[in-house]
Amino acid sequence: MISNYRHFVYILIKSSWYNGEMDSDHNSNEQKTYFELLAEIGHTKHIGGMAATNRLLGLIDPQAGDAVLDVGCGVGIGPLFLAEHFSCHVLGVDITPRMIDRARERALRHGVSDSVRFCVSDMHDLPFEENSFDSAVAESVLTFSKDKTVVLAELARVVRPGGMVAFTEAIWVRVPPHNKRDFMARASGMPEGILSHEEWEAVIAKSALEDVVTETYAITARDEAKSQYGRIQPADYLRTLPGFFRVIRQSRFRKVFRTAAGSMPKDYYDYIGYGVYGGVVR
Repeated sequence: MISNYRHFVYILIKSSWYNGEMDSDHNSNEQKTYFELLAEIGHTKHIGGMAATNRLLGLIDPQAGDAVLDVGCGVGIGPLFLAEHFSCHVLGVDITPRMIDRARERALRHGVSDSVRFCVSDMHDLPFEENSFDSAVAESVLTFSKDKTVVLAELARVVRPGGMVAFTEAIWVRVPPHNKRDFMARASGMPEGILSHEEWEAVIAKSALEDVVTETYAITARDEAKSQYGRIQPADYLRTLPGFFRVIRQSRFRKVFRTAAGSMPKDYYDYIGYGVYGGVVR
């Protein structure tokens, strides 16, 4: 059972999933169930792990007291990291209410509720005034939007001029065959699939960001596994076990579990990587 759990977490939780709009009510309902499952387990992760996070934070250069917006915060791992390691004031938003519940529980458990807040919000229409934050970050989140230019415009709107907007995303580093595309669709539920680095550059070119930085990184299965350590404490991993056993007993989650627990193509990491992107708000 434990080996199945590890396989499930490794394949299913590929990012801090965002519950974006889908093309049909059927797909929307399936994705909603998917995010509820992740929230019930109480753990989300993103491609690139700690290495991607470190590069992302290198772009925004967080300082003590900075107000940082974390979009698609999931169960709050990213905001807590910023608060605990950089003494930032962080506001995390996610569209899934149960994710926000879990994030608040985590902040309370870690004793950082005074410096980290959470709210349910759609990244396409953020409920904040202009110039509210020193920077904004998103980790493996914009991929799930069907209108990425709108999201970048919203992030730029709420960050002060001279502040940084930065994000990480899974990318195809090589054009994949259909079975790789099918696997990623099955394992993550992305509405429009993964973009290439060039496609992300085209999206950013339409934004109100300048001094843009774009970087790409290849990954291996071993590096991806190692890179997940450092963001959360071992005790937090152990706390996901009860959630795992709860979800496998619930019929509405079983289809998602069976789908995501399918075999990963052996050469999957020959095609997948991640990009780190950022720019200064004009």
